[in-house]
Amino acid sequence: MTMSSDRNDHDPLEAVFAQARDTPSLPDADFMARLMADAEALQPAPRGLVDPKSAAAVAPRRGILSRLIAVLGGAGAVAGIGSAAMAGLVIGYVQPDPLVSLTDGFGLVAVSESLDLLPSFDTLLTEE
Repeated sequence: MTMSSDRNDHDPLEAVFAQARDTPSLPDADFMARLMADAEALQPAPRGLVDPKSAAAVAPRRGILSRLIAVLGGAGAVAGIGSAAMAGLVIGYVQPDPLVSLTDGFGLVAVSESLDLLPSFDTLLTEE
């Protein structure tokens, strides 16, 4: 922490900073007038009022699928939901070995029995 008596008043850089703090730099009026004229020239022209009946006839109709995608948050959100659903199905159905070993490490009970919902062709050929 510096005290007012500790300041070095002989520092030339500090003198420049003090002068800059004391005199704020404001743009001149001519520059501001040119700036505002340029800004107004680049603004888009305002549209006129449109009759709502004619606007409905001109507006394209959106299908139910595009409206559903818009409700869900757009195409990116739908892709994320689909990816998460597919990952859940794969992890739930396939049960990769690293995932099973991970759940064993947490002390979760592993399923010892498995049900083959999609039997292979070899099981159909066996005679019982």
